[in-house]
Amino acid sequence: MKRFPLAHRFLVVALFTSWAGASSLAESEAAPVQQPNIIVILADDLGYGDLNLGIPGTDVFKNPHIRTPNLAKLASDGLVMTHHYAASSVCSPSRAGLLTGRTPNRHNIPKWINDHSDDERIFLPGSETTIPEILQENGYETAIIGKWHLNGADWAQKENWTGWTGSFPNQQGFDYAFVTKENPHETTAMKHNAQFEPGDFYRCDGDTVGEPVGKLPGYSSQIIVDQALDWLRQKRDPQKPYFLYLPFDAVHEKVENPAAFNALYDTGNSDKDKYYANVTYLDAQIGRLLDFLYATKQEKNTLIVFSSDNGPEVCKVYYNAVHSYGTSYPLHGHKRQIFEGGIRVPGIVRWSGTIEPGVTDLPNSTLDLLPTLLQAAGIETPSDLKLDGTSILPHLKHRESITREKPLYWQNSIAENWSVIEGSGYDRRFDGRAKNKIPTPIVAIRRGDFVLRGFRPLGEKSPFVKPEIFQLYDVVNDINEATELSQFETERYNEMKTELLAMWEAVERDRQKTAQAIDAQVDQRL
Repeated sequence: MKRFPLAHRFLVVALFTSWAGASSLAESEAAPVQQPNIIVILADDLGYGDLNLGIPGTDVFKNPHIRTPNLAKLASDGLVMTHHYAASSVCSPSRAGLLTGRTPNRHNIPKWINDHSDDERIFLPGSETTIPEILQENGYETAIIGKWHLNGADWAQKENWTGWTGSFPNQQGFDYAFVTKENPHETTAMKHNAQFEPGDFYRCDGDTVGEPVGKLPGYSSQIIVDQALDWLRQKRDPQKPYFLYLPFDAVHEKVENPAAFNALYDTGNSDKDKYYANVTYLDAQIGRLLDFLYATKQEKNTLIVFSSDNGPEVCKVYYNAVHSYGTSYPLHGHKRQIFEGGIRVPGIVRWSGTIEPGVTDLPNSTLDLLPTLLQAAGIETPSDLKLDGTSILPHLKHRESITREKPLYWQNSIAENWSVIEGSGYDRRFDGRAKNKIPTPIVAIRRGDFVLRGFRPLGEKSPFVKPEIFQLYDVVNDINEATELSQFETERYNEMKTELLAMWEAVERDRQKTAQAIDAQVDQRL
C-alpha cells in the first residue's frame, strides 16, 4: 500500500458536567463530524440528452422519450450539474481521470484499452494514487462492483492480480471487487459485449483474488446492484464508513433488457426502443440501491455522485452498435470527440442535509472528485499529489465560487468524426456509416464560459503532435459552438492559447516519462 498521512479527523471530546445530576455539552464545543459513506455511480456512454429529470428552471435533461424516474428523484433531492464534464471523451482514460484526479494522458492512457490483446504497456500504473487508496488508508472500507477497464494484463492468470503492473482493482485500493475487465462479455473468450448472462466477472474478497465467477443469470445492471446490496448488507464492516464505486456497463452496446422494459417503448424503431429501455432499466436498478439507503436510514450520511464516462456512442459505427441511439442534444459532438457533446455529461450529487438541492452551472469535472470527496470526508489531500482537479465542496455546500489553479483540460489524439446526422432535437444522433474530413480537436481547455480547442497541424497524423490551430467558443451563450470568437476575443484567445500549450507540454512530459518507465519494465521482463 502506498504512503499517506492518517486522516485529518474532526474529533470532538464531549465534556460532561454533573451539576444537579444533569449533563450537557459546553456551548463552545462543536458536534462531531461523521464521515459520510460515499457512492460513485458511473454510467457508460450515457449522453447529455439521455435523461428526463424534470427539474424546474432548466432547459436540459428533459428528453421526452425516455423515462428515468429514479434519477429524477435523486436529482430533485440533490444538486443537478448542467456543466459537468467527464475526464475524457472515451472510456479508459475517463475512468483513470476519475479515480486519480489527474489528466489521463499523464498516465499514458490516451485511448480505450483493448482487452482482446493484453497490451501491458497501456494501463493505470500502480504508482498512481487513487481515491479508494487514500480513503482506505484513512479508515474507509472500499468496494468496486462493475466495469474496471484500466489494465491490459491477462485476468485469467491469477499472478497478474498481484503482479508488476499494479493496475488491478485490488492493487488500487479496493478491499472488495466484483468486476469485469471491460464489458461483461458472454464468455471468457470475449467474443462480443453482452449485458445478458454475462460471463466475465471476477471476484476479489480477502484471500480470494482474481476468481472467475463464470456465466451468471440475469442482466448486468441488475447483477451489479445485486452484488452491491449483498456487500452493503453482509460483507462490509458496519463500523466503518464505506466508499462504493459502481461503474455500470450500461448503456454501452450490446444492450439487453428484460422483455417488460423493452415493451415500455414503441417508437417504430425496435433498436431505438431497446436503447431507451436500457436507460430505463439502468434507472430502475439505481432505484433499488436508493430504496435500500432510505430503508436503512443511510441517505442522510451518504454522499452520492452520478455521472457518465463520456458522451453517446455513434450509431452503427461498429457491428454491435445498432442500438446506439443516445444523444448529446443540445450539445455538439459525441463520444471520442472533445466537442461539448463528447465530454459534457449528466451530473448529480446528493448529500441530504449537507448539500442543498438545486441546479448549478459551475464548470466541473470528474477530475474534481478526488479532492472533493477527501474534503467531504475530513481528509487532507496528500501534499505530494500533483492534481489537475480541485475541490468543489465549498460550492456544493454553500454555492461559493471556485478558483482553479489549472483550467479544465481534455486531450484525445485519436478523435473521429461522422457526418451523417439523423433527426433533430432529442431525436438527433450521428450515424456511423460515413465519416467526413472535417478536423476534430485533439486538446481543449475551459476557463469560465469559454472553451479553446486545439487541432493538429494540417497533414500531421502523429497521435501526440503539438496543436497548432485553435478555435475559441463561448459554450454558455453558444451551446452549439456555431460562432468562432478568436477575432472578437483576441486577448482572451491569446491568454488561453498560452495556457493550453503550457498544459499540453506539461502533460506530454508526464506521458513520456510514464511510457518510458513502463517500456523499461516490460523490456526487463522480456
